[in-house]
Amino acid sequence: MLKRSGFKRPVLERVRTVAEPIPMHLRRNAVYARMDVPAEPPIAKFAYVRSRPLLNAIKALPCQHCGASGPSDPAHSNQGAHGKGKGIKASDVYVAALCRADHNAIDQGSRLTHDERVELWTNAWRATVRELVKRGTWPQEIPIPDIRRMN
Repeated sequence: MLKRSGFKRPVLERVRTVAEPIPMHLRRNAVYARMDVPAEPPIAKFAYVRSRPLLNAIKALPCQHCGASGPSDPAHSNQGAHGKGKGIKASDVYVAALCRADHNAIDQGSRLTHDERVELWTNAWRATVRELVKRGTWPQEIPIPDIRRMN
């Protein structure tokens, strides 16, 4: 019977050297900071408002599109300008009081075009803000948005 000797790989000694850093002007895709041009200001993060009292006040309103009696669904905006992103709702100041049918028509319905959805939500949002201010139920610690600047 043959004796097994094992199959060991030969070990090569490696000489480790510290490479000198490549100068910036020789690097590929190097980004240079120009000292003669002022840097652009950083992009400000969106200031989200989360308010349970505001959402409760919105739920007490009738639908601001068709007039169906409450409780209403707080329908957050689906527009990126209002803080909507992947996996995050828009800020609570951009919420319209809509009935369940109108809320579904905006979020999942296929019978409305994108422009019709935006117009329906914007008009309902403006009516919601007006109604909450008129009733005096808009929370005092939250600034009232300017409804004239929308679309």
